Amino acid sequence: MGLEVVVRPVVFPNIRPQQARSLPPEDDPTKGICEIKGTSSFVVQFSNSTSWSVTYGKSKEIKRRVDEVRVYQQEDDGTVNRENYVDIDIPNKLWMRGPAEPTSSIVPTEGEPEPDATRASMNRVDIEYYRPVQEAENIEVTKKNVIKRSGEEFTP
Repeated sequence: MGLEVVVRPVVFPNIRPQQARSLPPEDDPTKGICEIKGTSSFVVQFSNSTSWSVTYGKSKEIKRRVDEVRVYQQEDDGTVNRENYVDIDIPNKLWMRGPAEPTSSIVPTEGEPEPDATRASMNRVDIEYYRPVQEAENIEVTKKNVIKRSGEEFTP
């Protein structure tokens, strides 16, 4: 006859977690509560209304003054490849025809008929200036201050 050893795990009840205990109630149940009292009982209402209205007009480009520039490929080490280049136009001045203005802002001079907004906007021209291009090792300005009108050689 052989000797056998049987090992069985035993779980004792004292290693299990205990249930959460409920706390006793506070001494004063109204402690920490704010009560607002008054003599009248009417609702206070504040009315607030905001309204915004914005109208943006679209300007149309009439003409532009550009510098025609040739930009050569430049390698990371600084060498310039003159066989690989791109020709681009860089604007330095734009003429823009303004959007229509409301007729209330146009004041007619004495003896003239009441102007309409379309005619007034046709006379308003805004001019925008841009910094001219600077020549560099890989940038060569081929033509300066070339005027191009809308609809001729470019699409704004």
